[in-house]
Amino acid sequence: MAKQYSPWKAVILRILGVLFLFSVSRLFFYFLNTDIFGKLDFEEWFWVIAGGVRFDIVATLYINLLFILLTLLPTGRFSWSQKIADVLFIVPNAIGLLLNCIDTAYYTFNLKRITWTSLGELQGFNNASDLLLSFLVRYWYVWAAWLILCFGLVLLKRNIRVKSTTYNAHTYVDVFILMFFICMFGFRGNLRYSTRPLGLNDAGKYVKSPQNVALVYSTPFSIFRTMREKKLDRYSYFEQEEEMKKLYDPEQKSKGEGEFKPLNVVILVLESFSEEASSISNTDPGTNKFMPFVDSLRRKSFYTEYSFANGKKSIEALPAIWGSIPSYTQPYVLSKYSSNKIYGLPHILKEKGYHTSFFHGAPNGSMGFQSFTNLMGIEHYYGKDEFGDNSQFDGIWGIWDQPFLAYYGKMLKTFPQPFFSTIFTVSSHDPFKVPKEAEDKYPAGPHPIFKAFSYSDDGVRKFFASIKNEPWFNNTLFVITADHTSPKCDLPEFKNSVGVFRIPIFFYLPGSDLSRKSDRIFQQTDIMPTVLQILNYQEPYITFGKNLLADDSPDFAVNKYENYQYISGDYILKLDAENKGVELYKFKTDKLLKNNLIQTERNKAEELERNFKAYIQQFQNRMIDDRFTYERP
Repeated sequence: MAKQYSPWKAVILRILGVLFLFSVSRLFFYFLNTDIFGKLDFEEWFWVIAGGVRFDIVATLYINLLFILLTLLPTGRFSWSQKIADVLFIVPNAIGLLLNCIDTAYYTFNLKRITWTSLGELQGFNNASDLLLSFLVRYWYVWAAWLILCFGLVLLKRNIRVKSTTYNAHTYVDVFILMFFICMFGFRGNLRYSTRPLGLNDAGKYVKSPQNVALVYSTPFSIFRTMREKKLDRYSYFEQEEEMKKLYDPEQKSKGEGEFKPLNVVILVLESFSEEASSISNTDPGTNKFMPFVDSLRRKSFYTEYSFANGKKSIEALPAIWGSIPSYTQPYVLSKYSSNKIYGLPHILKEKGYHTSFFHGAPNGSMGFQSFTNLMGIEHYYGKDEFGDNSQFDGIWGIWDQPFLAYYGKMLKTFPQPFFSTIFTVSSHDPFKVPKEAEDKYPAGPHPIFKAFSYSDDGVRKFFASIKNEPWFNNTLFVITADHTSPKCDLPEFKNSVGVFRIPIFFYLPGSDLSRKSDRIFQQTDIMPTVLQILNYQEPYITFGKNLLADDSPDFAVNKYENYQYISGDYILKLDAENKGVELYKFKTDKLLKNNLIQTERNKAEELERNFKAYIQQFQNRMIDDRFTYERP
C-alpha cells in the first residue's frame, strides 16, 4: 500500500525522484553519444552528475511549479485537487523526459542541446508529420527509454501519496513562504543574489573539455534558459578600431585592377557531404571511396585538404556561403537580426545584371529557405512544386537528387547569361535512403549514409555530363561544398571537434589556371570573397571570411562546437563561454586531439585568442549595429 506524506514532504520526495530520472536520462544521453563525448574517468563523472543535479533542480522546479502550488495550497487536501495535481506531475515531467530522450538522437546532428530556437525551426518544415513518423520508426529505442522513464513517474505517483491533512492558516502560510523562497532560489540556480542566475555557460565549470558541457545541463533547462532570446553581447576587447582592424578587417576589396569578369556562377551545396567519405585526405579504404566524381573534379580545382563548415545545421549554410555570415548563438535566419541589411553574393551579382535562382528539391518553403532567398536577392525559386513530379518524391525530404539534378541542368540551359544559381541537394539526409532501383548499384559503407553519398555523387557526375557541351560551360565558375558534415562518422579523427566540421570546398573553372592545391584553411564564409576575386569585382564589401587568393589575408576558420573554436594554420584553439582559450592542439599531426598545448605554447594560444577576439568583436558589434553593408561615399 502506498505511503502517505504531508504535502511538503510529498513534494520534496517526488522532486527527488524526478531528479533521479533526469540523471538516468543523462546516462542514456551519454551512452548513445559516447563517440562524441569520449570516455570519462570517475572524477569527470562525479562532476558531471553533481553539476547535472544542480541544473536539473532548476529545470524540475520550472516543470513542477503548478504541481507544487496545487499540492501546498489548502485545497490540496481534497481528493479532486490531488487528482489534478497528479496529472500536473505526470504530464509535464513526461514531456521534460521526452525532450531529453529525443535529444539523445538529435544531438548527433546538431552537436548541442535543443533550444527554444530549435523548436522554432520546426515551423519551417512543411513535412513535419512525415519526419515525425520516420523518427518514431528509426529511433524506436528512444521511445522505449522514454516509456521506461514514464513508468518511473507512475511509480512515484503511486508510492508517494499526499495525506489529507488540515493545517491552521499560520502553518499553511509558513510552509508556502518557505517553499516560495526555495523555488525562487531554485529557479536562479544559486543562493547568492549578487550572482547571475544559472546559465548554459555555467556548465563549463563541471567539465574538463568544453565539448562535454551538454552532459551537464538537460534539454528542458536549455529550452527554459533560451526562451527569452538573448541579445548578442557587445564586446570591447579593443578600444581602438584601427588596432582591431590590424588583426581582422571585414571591409575588404578584391586584389588587382581591370574590368569585371561576368562569369556565370553555379554553387552546389551537397547535403551532409563529409571529408571522411573523400579520398582527398582520408586514406582509409573502408570509408574514402564514396564520392569518386566529386573527388576527381576537386583535383582539377582550387582546393585544400583542410576545409570547414562554419556550422552544423543546414539552415546556417546559406548565410555563410552567400553572405559570409558565420554561425553564432543561433541560426541567423531565425534571430532578431535577420532583418539586418546583408549585401551578399546574390545582391551583388543581381546589381551586375545576373539572373539569380535557387533550387531545393524539398517541399516549397521548407526550412525557411524560400523567405531567406528572397531577402538575399534571389529572384527565382525552384522547389518540389516547380519540379512537378511526385513520383520522384522520396517520401520524407524531397525529390531524389539524381532526377532533381537532371532538372537543374535542363533549367540552367534556359537562363539568360550571366546567371548566378545555387542548388541544395537532399538525398544524403537522414534516413539516408536511395531509390529502390539504385540500392544494388552503389557500394555500401559502415553506415547507410555512405551509399547515399555515392548516389548523390553519381547525380553530380550526370549533371556535369549533361552541361559540359553547353557554350557557356567554360565561362562558368562552379563552387562545390556541403552544408555541414554527416552525423554518422566511422573514424575517430572525424568525430572530434575538428573532424565534425570538415567538408569539401573547392572552386572549379573549366580550362583556367585556377586549378591547384592550396595549403590554406578554407571555410564557407570564404566563398563569397573568393568568388568576387575571381570575377574581379572591384567594389568594397563586408565579409567575415577571407579572399583565399590573396596571400596576405589571415589564414583561419571559425566554428561553434558548444563554444567557439578558432582554427589557424596548424593549430586549433578551443575557447570557453567567456572566449578564453582553454585548449590548444596541432590538429594536422595530432589528429585525435590528445596533446593539449595550452600550457607549453602559451604565447601561441594568446596570439590566436587575440585574433579571435578581434574577429568576434567586429562580427557581433556590427551585427548589433546593423553594419553589414559597406558605406559608399
